[in-house]
Amino acid sequence: MADKQKKSGLKPKLQKAKAKFFKTYYSNPAKDLKIIAITGTNGRDVTAHFVQEIIKQRDNRVGLIVDPQSTSDLYKQLFKIWKTGTDYAVVSTDSHALANHLFYGMPIHAAVITDDINESTITGVESEDAKAILFNTKPDFSILNRDDANYRIFVEYPSKTATFSYGRDRAADLKVTPGKVYKQGTEATLTYNSERFDVATYVTDENAYLYMAAAATTAFALGFRSDAIVDGIANYEPKETKTTK
Repeated sequence: MADKQKKSGLKPKLQKAKAKFFKTYYSNPAKDLKIIAITGTNGRDVTAHFVQEIIKQRDNRVGLIVDPQSTSDLYKQLFKIWKTGTDYAVVSTDSHALANHLFYGMPIHAAVITDDINESTITGVESEDAKAILFNTKPDFSILNRDDANYRIFVEYPSKTATFSYGRDRAADLKVTPGKVYKQGTEATLTYNSERFDVATYVTDENAYLYMAAAATTAFALGFRSDAIVDGIANYEPKETKTTK
């Protein structure tokens, strides 16, 4: 990974130095926040919205950050969230930001990946290498897509507390059975610890069942119940009927 970063022109030492500076400048807001970092080729923003809505079922104090442009941008937004007394910060980010060590030095409560299918090379750094940087932060919880071809890569990175998986695979901790995709939404059935329940969303996407499963697995890891998951997912109303970001 280090060789690929060198070839790409990235400057890890500079990025890490910036992270240390902004951490001090913004009074280290991450110390009091439970950061849920979500990445993936498709569905990361949708999953982040699902997680936000699920947390709202129990605690309205949750902030959402979508695709921060830089380390300074992330810290600035985290600072605003922190000042409101918020407990959770859900952050959706892409491989470009991860390759630039966006979360360097931050405690990550949960690291989540939606999928990683055939993403092109990012300035010389492969997508899986960039995303692995997130899981190498040793988050409290790791949430992985068991169906993804790169599952074996990410599962090698240890989490502090537990690693959970989701997918159609029988070995997944949370198993998902895709339902119907309508013009105005998508249905799916989830099974976790022998509990089976249905979820539905206004998101119309052939992979929406995976995004719901990713959010649900994250919620279970954080200690939420299935009723909060069902209501939270149902509450999210996208501005567009279909999204893959």
